[in-house]
Amino acid sequence: MPQADDDDDKSQKNKAPPKSATSPWLTTPKPIRRLFDQFPLLTYPLNELPVRKPIERKKNTLYVFAREDDAQHGAPSFNPTCLKWQTYLKLLGVDFITTPSSNHASPTGSLPFLIPAASRPDSTMLDGIPPVPSHKIQEWASRNRSNSKSDPDNMRYEAYLSLLDHRIRSAWLHTLYLCSPNYDAVAQPLYVTTTTSSPPVRLALTSNLQAAALEELIKSSTSPVVDIEALYRESDNAFSALSELLGDGAWFFGEDEPSLFDAGVFAYIHLLCDEKLGWKENEERLGKGLREGRWKNLVEHERRIFTKYYRQS
Repeated sequence: MPQADDDDDKSQKNKAPPKSATSPWLTTPKPIRRLFDQFPLLTYPLNELPVRKPIERKKNTLYVFAREDDAQHGAPSFNPTCLKWQTYLKLLGVDFITTPSSNHASPTGSLPFLIPAASRPDSTMLDGIPPVPSHKIQEWASRNRSNSKSDPDNMRYEAYLSLLDHRIRSAWLHTLYLCSPNYDAVAQPLYVTTTTSSPPVRLALTSNLQAAALEELIKSSTSPVVDIEALYRESDNAFSALSELLGDGAWFFGEDEPSLFDAGVFAYIHLLCDEKLGWKENEERLGKGLREGRWKNLVEHERRIFTKYYRQS
């Protein structure tokens, strides 16, 4: 609201101000206004995505949870969602590299995401190419594959996919984040220790990770209290169902080549059987049946994919 002239102020000093007038406490003082008039408000563009190694813009880059050395050699990610998409791109013959990252660096707030190769061979900038979030990687990959493989169009696909996305994932969250021995031995070194050396920040990250895991488990449950026994009983039933579905075949749904579903199953089986992660055997109930040989064909399925696509990593 513009300020009145001095003469007008004098003529109106004995009159009560209108009820609709703005309170003087809400009016910007003239000296402050003059100051801001000299420095008008500017809106800066959004920060560009970080480019660690500009020369690698010549290749498609998948940003995943991974150790630095593992990422450089294309080794499997230690995160099941990242590993699923990493494996899927390999199954389709997409040429890409992996780069270690975190959720905070992701445009969508979660990993993985993919930055397509630059349009010009000599380009070291993003050239305005938008990142591909995980829920669009399948669509992107279908346009950039080196083979003609298509994913199965099976009515049972969604039903079996829910076993991975709900029953097995729920047990994974409890095993990794809410089981203290496993959290200390596996989750903390991978997700916390490598992120910061500050004890208060590590404590905060631990609290956030465990709270997020518990919240997701409660959301997927019909009770405000997580039934741990039911959680692992359902994951065992899910593995049994997957084992029966695979049968004596090499790939799920009787396909001649592995598909996205195979990549999803591989991701969990591989990580649960990976002794290098440091699982505490007495506490790692989710992978116990795999180690005991209850679902041998699932372990053999994992070995087929690992040998063909990761053995040289």
